This record gives sequence, C-alpha cells and structure tokens, in this order.
Amino acid sequence: MNHWSTHQLTEFFAAVCAPQQEHAAIMVAVERAAEVLETEVGAVLRDGRVLVSWGTGRDQLEAVLDGTERPATLAVPGIGELHVTTARFNPGGALLVARMNEALDPEERQLLQAMAQTLELALTNISLLSAERALREEREREVAERVALLDSLREARQDPLTGLPTRMLFLEMLAEQLDRDSATSVLFIDLDRFKAVNDSLGHRAGDELLGLVAARIRGCLRPSDTAARIGGDEFAVLLNDCEAHQAVPVAQRLIDAVKLPFPLAGQEVFIGASIGIAAGPGAAPGEILGNADVAMYRAKQDGAGRVVLFDPQMHAEALARLTLNGDLQRALALGEFRLQYQPLFRLDSGQPVGVEALVRWQNPDRGYVSPADFVPMAEETGLITDLGRWVLNTAGRQAAAWRRTQPDLGINVNVSGRQLTDPQFASDVERMLSDTRLPPDAVTLELTESVLMSDPKAAIACLRDLQDLGVDVSIDDFGTGYSSLSYLQRLPVDELKIDRAFISRQSPTTADLAVVRTIVELARTLRLRTVIEGIETEAQRNAMQVLGCDLGQGYHLCRPVHPESLLTGLGLPEPTWKAA
Repeated sequence: MNHWSTHQLTEFFAAVCAPQQEHAAIMVAVERAAEVLETEVGAVLRDGRVLVSWGTGRDQLEAVLDGTERPATLAVPGIGELHVTTARFNPGGALLVARMNEALDPEERQLLQAMAQTLELALTNISLLSAERALREEREREVAERVALLDSLREARQDPLTGLPTRMLFLEMLAEQLDRDSATSVLFIDLDRFKAVNDSLGHRAGDELLGLVAARIRGCLRPSDTAARIGGDEFAVLLNDCEAHQAVPVAQRLIDAVKLPFPLAGQEVFIGASIGIAAGPGAAPGEILGNADVAMYRAKQDGAGRVVLFDPQMHAEALARLTLNGDLQRALALGEFRLQYQPLFRLDSGQPVGVEALVRWQNPDRGYVSPADFVPMAEETGLITDLGRWVLNTAGRQAAAWRRTQPDLGINVNVSGRQLTDPQFASDVERMLSDTRLPPDAVTLELTESVLMSDPKAAIACLRDLQDLGVDVSIDDFGTGYSSLSYLQRLPVDELKIDRAFISRQSPTTADLAVVRTIVELARTLRLRTVIEGIETEAQRNAMQVLGCDLGQGYHLCRPVHPESLLTGLGLPEPTWKAA
C-alpha cells in the first residue's frame, strides 16, 4: 500500500473510532471513504438494507439497489452510471462506494477493505462498551436479588417468588428421607426457553412465570412429595417411596403440564422443561441432586422436552468430552493432524479429475480419532476455524505440487459453517491461492446443504465473495438438507454432491434411482455438475453412469490414501475399475 493510502487509513481509523454511537461511526466511515477514494456515492448496507448513504438519498439508493448487495454498476438518477465496489464486514455489513468513469484499482480495493475492517472494529468496540454497561447493570441487579434472597432464607428458608423450599431446605429434607433407607428419587427440572421470556417481556414477567410453573409442578405431585426451586429457572422434586423407573411417568407428566400455555402479560406464553432423574439411597444428598443435574444436562443435549435417567457413565462421558477438548486444542499446536486424499473420477472415462482432502487425527495416547468425534467438538469450541485454515493451506500446497505433473488435477476442501461466516475466510482463500499459485478454478470448496440452508440469505452473500475469487463451490450431502428450490437457483454454486444415502444398497432400488435421476436432471437444468459419493460396488457405479452423473467417488473407485501414495505413475493411483 502506498504511503498516501496508509496515511489516509490512519486518519480514517482515528475518525471512525472517535464516535461512541454506532450510527455516528457509520456516518463518518461513509463520508471519509467517499472522500478518500474520490467517489460520487458511498453507503453502508446491512443485510441488504441501506443504513447510511452519502452523495444520494438513502431511499433512492435502496430503490436502485433493489436488494442487490454486490452490483458491478449502478445507475443513480441525477448522477449517472457508476462503477460499484463493495467490501464486506461482520456482522452482515458492507461498505459500498460508487464512482463515475472508472472502477477502483486493486490498491484502492485493498484500502476499501481495510476501511471496512476498521469500521467493523469500531462497531465491535461500541457494541462491547454497550454490552459491558448492560452486563454491569445486570450483575448489579443480580447481586441485589441475591442479597434479598439471603435475607429471605434467614427468615423462612422458602423461595419468596414461588413459596417453595430453597435448595438448602430441599437438601435437608432429602437427607431426612435417605436416613429412613427407603426408595427415593430426585427430579432436576430446567425450563426451556425461559430466557426468551425474560428478554422479551422483562424480569417481572419472568418472576411471575416462575410462580405459575411452581403451581403447575405442585399440581402434578402427591401430598407426600416435595418440590423446590433450586435457583434461576431450575426446580427439583423429591419423590418419596419411588424407584427411579417409577419416577419417569411423573417426569413426563410434569413436562406435559409445563408445555401448556401460560397466561402472561396479556398473552399466551409457551415454554418447556427438560428433566434428569437420579435415585437414592446409597449416596449423599448433594451427590444425588448433582447426578440428577448431570442427567438433566444430557436431556437438554438430546433435545428439549426430554427425560433422562442418570447413569454413572455420564460422569465419565462428561470428563471424556472435557479431556477431548483439551487434547484437540493441543493437537493443532503439536501438528498431530494429517490429510488423506480421496480421488474423484469421471464416470464416463474413468479418469481422475480431482481429490478431496480429508482431515485425520492420530493422537499419541488415543490413537486414531474419528472425524465424527473431533469435528463436532471443534465446531462447538470454535477451533474449527483454525483447523479449517490449516486444512485449506496444506491441501493447497499439496495440490500445487501434484499439478506440476498433473496440470488438470483439482482439489476439494470441506468448509464448515463457522468458516463460511468468518469475515476473513475469503481473504484466507485468496491468500492460499496467491501463496500456492493455484488457479482459482482448480479449487472446489464443499459446504453441506444444511449449513447453506440454515441461513440462505447470509450464505448467498458469503458465497459471492468466494465467487469473486473464481473458486468453485459444491453443495455436499445434497438431498438431506431440505433445500428450497428458490434459494438453490440463487446460490452461486457449481456442483451438487449427491449424498451416499441414496445408493447405500449394493444394488440401488428403483426408488433410489428415481431420486438420483431427479437430482441429476435438476443439476442439468441449473447447469451444475454432479458428483455421486459412496460408490462401493460395480453395480452402483454402472447405475450412476447410466443416470448421467458426471463424477463419482467411493471405496470401489479408490479409498482415501496418504499423499505419497498418489505420487505414483501419473500422480494418482489407478482406479479399481475401467469405464466401458
């Protein structure tokens, strides 16, 4: 970047970071960007809507854009035909400038992107400061509530909102029951979607709802049973003379009762409950309540409105997940991940056209760890972003080495939902292409259908950034994510990868073939190539070739192999079959 642009960017940074309100910072950013880049029009968009415009009216610019975030040109009444450049920033924002006569050159585009990132930083700081103030106020309120609760406990040891026993009194009652050495079960109840009520209707409505829930719980119990409010939106129930399996119908009755609408703030409010069950005697009161809490957490993992009985294995599983998380974070730092590659073949000629990079983890203590175990954990913790960047760069370097002797060989890389929404992801791909000198059309990024369909509008915006780079995009596991055809037509993708579930039988049935045929015809209509994965028999391969699938992948064609095994002969292993 030239000295003048660095100077201008420094001034831009200082100006945009000065305001303490989001709208003011956006106004400054638009004005400064238009002035520095000498453009007739400037604007900031978010989720396709114009927030602020400069050089023309906001409503007028929004009408001209008509929902398009990244047009190449723009005809603005009173100004003329303008060349448009857009730089995205998180979350869902875009800094747009439009200039007459000529488009921005690469250096100016780089400056605009830097301005967008600076605006993102400024907005993040403003948001953090606002959140910090809100959090401080919330904590002060919570401290006041805790003090009031402690005062109430000293007087009556009953929850002031619900009239139920508190945790302290509940544990004392549980201890007395255990001393009798009789069958005792404890239910740990956590309300589902309670936070949404607090956030939308306020804490007073939330407190009222807790009282209504307590009444529902009491109405489901026998006179000899005890309900308590443990804290927050958590309740516990003590069932006397009741084995764990006998407590399940009671728990289900409680869930059904809580699912019914609550009259609150002039409207009907719907929430739910998840319940864990643990039994005594044989353990201390606190341990039994804790076991029921662990079972409740498992119930929430399985889905809202579930009942789960405690099993000692749950403690081991929780510890195993904690350990796996730690090992996973160390694995990336210590270089324990490896890539294997599985070729994709043309079904009409049997020729290999590309390879898919598959991440593998060999831990010194655990041995081989399945991606089905560690990839979801990486997604949950956010480590998938760093892991995905490593896969992208490693696969890119390997593909560049292979293309010295196999110039037409492509590389497919899987992309997670977190990576797709990362504002730096397109820059990561661009940097990899630059470092490896790979042509963009040699790279195909695979995204699952469920990721794309979870937020199609956001996906379209993110995919356009990748489309601008020239890389191909493939929808992986197609047919399992309930794609909307209206969105499928708008998604800037190049390939449909048909899920292996449709040919899971050794000899595909008529129904299986009908589904695949429909997808292939749809792809042809949309001018997309098709890949069928999971080919494990010659019958499957032949059937897919007859249906017109372009490419195939599977153990029958070639298993995933280490990179050194591909560097034989023509650079790829011979397929186990030959096309007719």
